Amino acid sequence: MPKNGNCESFIDMKNIKIEICIDQAEHAHLLKPSNCHRIELCSKLKEDGLTPDLNSIGLVQDMGFEVTAMARPRSGDFNYSPTDIDRLKSDIADCVSAGADGLVLGILDSNSRVPRETLRELVICSKGLPVTFHRAFDHSANMISDLETIIETGCQRILTSGGSSFADQGRQKLSELVQKAGDRIEIIAGGGVRPGHAASLATETGVSWIHLSARKNEDRPDIDLLEDLERELYGSDR
Repeated sequence: MPKNGNCESFIDMKNIKIEICIDQAEHAHLLKPSNCHRIELCSKLKEDGLTPDLNSIGLVQDMGFEVTAMARPRSGDFNYSPTDIDRLKSDIADCVSAGADGLVLGILDSNSRVPRETLRELVICSKGLPVTFHRAFDHSANMISDLETIIETGCQRILTSGGSSFADQGRQKLSELVQKAGDRIEIIAGGGVRPGHAASLATETGVSWIHLSARKNEDRPDIDLLEDLERELYGSDR
C-alpha cells in the first residue's frame, strides 16, 4: 500500500496486470498473454464503449482470454431513465447468459452520485460474476463517499483515472483511493495510460491493474505500443 505518496518499495512489477479494451473480437489476435491479462469487451469504443455483440464474448474467450463485458445501453451521460435501467438489466442478463467472465457497468443519479439501491440491483443481476464500476466513477461529485457505496453494493473493481482526464494526471487521487479501498475492492487505473509513465503510475499509486485500449493511429491495439509497455513493466526477459 502507498505510504507518504511513495510505494515503490512495496510494488513488485511482475504483479502488475494489464487489461486491454477492444471493441472487435478479431482485435484479440493482436494481443498475447504476456501483455494482456484480461480483456474488456465492448462495442463502439469511439462512444466510450457500449454493450458488445454477444457472440464476440465466446470468440475472444476461445482465444484464451478472460473477458469482462461492458453493459451500457446507450452513449452519453450515466444518469439513466427507468427505460435505460431496464435495458441495462437486460444487457447484463444477456452477457451473463453468453458466458462473460465479468461485467463492466456504471450509473450516476441526477446529483452525480452513485445510486446505492439501483447499483445493488444491477450487481444482483450479474449473478455473482465480478463487477467493475467503470469510469462513470470519475464524474462522481464525491468519489470517496461513492467508493464506499460501490463497495457496499458488492462490486469487486473500480476503473478510474482518479477524476482527471488522464490517469497520469490523477495520481494523487488514485493513491488516496487505493489507500481507502484497502483489500475491499480493486482499483484499476485507466485513461490515457501509455508506456513512459505506466510503471511509475503503478508504483506511485499502488494500483495492481492498469487499463488501456492501446490504440495509437488506428482503431485497434498497437502492437509496438504493447511491446513497449511490456518491456517497461516487466523487462526484456519475460
